[in-house]
Amino acid sequence: MDEQIFAVQAYGGISRDFVEQARAMRQSSAFKVNILPLGAPVVNEFILQDPDLTEHLAVRRASSPYQALAHYWRRRRRIEEVDIIHHTFYLPRGLGDYPGARRISTIHDMIPELFPKSRRRLDLLTRKLAYVRGSDQLICVSESTRNDLLRVYPEIRVPITVAYPGVSSEFTPFAPKLENVTHPYLLHVGNRAGYKDGATLLSAFLDIASSFPDLILLFVGGGELTASERKLITHSQVDQERIKQLSLPDHLIPSAYAHATITVFPSQYEGFGLPAVEAMACGSPLVLAKSSSLPEVGGDAAVYFPPGDDRVLSKILVDLLNDVGHRREMVSQGLLRSKAFTWDAYAQANMLAYTQVLN
Repeated sequence: MDEQIFAVQAYGGISRDFVEQARAMRQSSAFKVNILPLGAPVVNEFILQDPDLTEHLAVRRASSPYQALAHYWRRRRRIEEVDIIHHTFYLPRGLGDYPGARRISTIHDMIPELFPKSRRRLDLLTRKLAYVRGSDQLICVSESTRNDLLRVYPEIRVPITVAYPGVSSEFTPFAPKLENVTHPYLLHVGNRAGYKDGATLLSAFLDIASSFPDLILLFVGGGELTASERKLITHSQVDQERIKQLSLPDHLIPSAYAHATITVFPSQYEGFGLPAVEAMACGSPLVLAKSSSLPEVGGDAAVYFPPGDDRVLSKILVDLLNDVGHRREMVSQGLLRSKAFTWDAYAQANMLAYTQVLN
């Protein structure tokens, strides 16, 4: 693996996928893979908080992403003989390393291409198309992402396999309750802006709030409520105390899911949608926008609404809040569904790609 994503991402879905893959391959004798040391400064906490990976990958803590990236850009070209280089991101520098290796790139989503306004500063530095064209094999995290990749770049001729990310064992229905959250709550985890469409959930909650006076809406992560969100709440005359935002450490996220009355993931586009699997693994009834990869992930265990349609979402929430039996069925279905998404299975799917590209 190259060190790109670990130099730029302290936390996040892409780096978690690679760390969990490396961890699975290190812990099981079934994987006959030797992951070479990175020998680099990194900012990624998933690696840095795992002593075994920190030692095996020979990483050290960088003072900042700028230091890690400066080392990445300045270091010598790597020319060691390896069978495969698995690229973790798309910075231009990486394509020059390991000239004799087979190249594999993982495509996590096509968000920058399909939602240009969502592009971050880092996206402007990336060369995803160059990696797509320069790879001997591609891995996508869902069939939806595979289809979008081929829609955006129909000229691709190399093999493409699908590897579904997993869910970690700490995501369980037995996680303890959050302190200071005593009311029943609808839950949203992660960013709310843009295509993540937290506004649709907020509008739906404000629409039904008077019918469920004990219910609150809990946003976990995503930053404090914005001015536009506060304005919407003020105009609705719903008590602002009923909409809460918490920034929780990673180890408390399972607690938020496990005790939610319903988890809602209204995103209009996801490459995979890990929060959906995490919610199911924690025994939370799940409502998803019927978009991109989310039906592929949620299957029959979730209830769906048209993306951006707050009226349909309001009706679904009312029906579920009034039907304890249906919610219990969804919990059982979700727990069963989540068992299909494991990090061992993800690592096995990557192994399949490695075997194919070497053959």
